[in-house]
Amino acid sequence: MEENTYNYKLSTVNVEKLRLRAYIGFYAWEKEELQDVVISFSFKYNTFLASQTDNVEHAVNYKTITKEIITLVENKHFNLLETLAEILYNHVQCFSEFVQDVKVRVEKPGALRFSDNVFVEIDGNERYNTAVIALGSNINPLENFSKALELLQKKGVIVRRTEFIKTKPLKFEEQADFLNGAVLFYTHKNLFDLKIALKQIEVFAGRVKSVNRNAPRQIDLDVISFNNLLIDKEINDLPFLIDFVKELQPQIIL
Repeated sequence: MEENTYNYKLSTVNVEKLRLRAYIGFYAWEKEELQDVVISFSFKYNTFLASQTDNVEHAVNYKTITKEIITLVENKHFNLLETLAEILYNHVQCFSEFVQDVKVRVEKPGALRFSDNVFVEIDGNERYNTAVIALGSNINPLENFSKALELLQKKGVIVRRTEFIKTKPLKFEEQADFLNGAVLFYTHKNLFDLKIALKQIEVFAGRVKSVNRNAPRQIDLDVISFNNLLIDKEINDLPFLIDFVKELQPQIIL
């Protein structure tokens, strides 16, 4: 499934009251007492292509997510509801690059004597998204890197950055060497909005698109990973990008 830039129609998918059994807390595990756990989750994604084609391959498959959650939870042991909620949130968030605005609620009925229910809820809108953003330039690179980083900081928080290195052009060799680097970036923007923001920064920095996508450029900004998901499908063509990801987010499987 590919994101459609020109027909962006968000829809919300809700799965409510998934009833499972797990060991919650040390004593439940010690006494081998399975307890009811009620799980609800929701997410948004651009449903334009799925709704137009009526093809499950163009949808974010909530059935698959649900089956995976059952495997993660059923008959497993968790000391805290907070831990379980975090595991489920990360699982739904990382299911697809097109998923956004994830919400997860984990309930434990009868957990307190005088209360019907105890629950932990995670709302993705209250959290930062994490991205690795690559920068490249071979036209006044130091000036354009500085300009791009200044504009980028208005869209979120730059947490770390790699060293900036010079690389030879690989696909179109008749041009100057590139300056390349990457930053670890926190933002409240979803992936779609972040990509739009990066294109705006490129325009503000003076980049003009040409027919040759490997031509010289003032600045090139690309999302390499987003919430621990590898986004750039051409990363293996540029070995230095692999090094950047390993440095900034070593937990990502390349």
